[in-house]
Amino acid sequence: MRLDRNLNTDGKCKYALIERQKNNHVEYGLPGTENEFFVIKLKDRHAQAALIGYLQSLTSQDEYDAEYAMDIKELAKRSGPDNQWCKDPD
Repeated sequence: MRLDRNLNTDGKCKYALIERQKNNHVEYGLPGTENEFFVIKLKDRHAQAALIGYLQSLTSQDEYDAEYAMDIKELAKRSGPDNQWCKDPD
């Protein structure tokens, strides 16, 4: 299995993001661009590990936003194996 972005001739990924705070601007996350992204749904079997790693990196900083960290922790609690719809990525 490969990432859709590596299979599509236009480089567009499987998902697009709609930035509601920017007049519903659609961002495609094209590889190598400033706004490149990788979407992980909470039901992805590996999402919890990814979020925990993100949280650990965040909280390892001398100063970090505790409310933001709490939000990430809450996402991790209901992701991956702890998500009722947990499944392998497709």
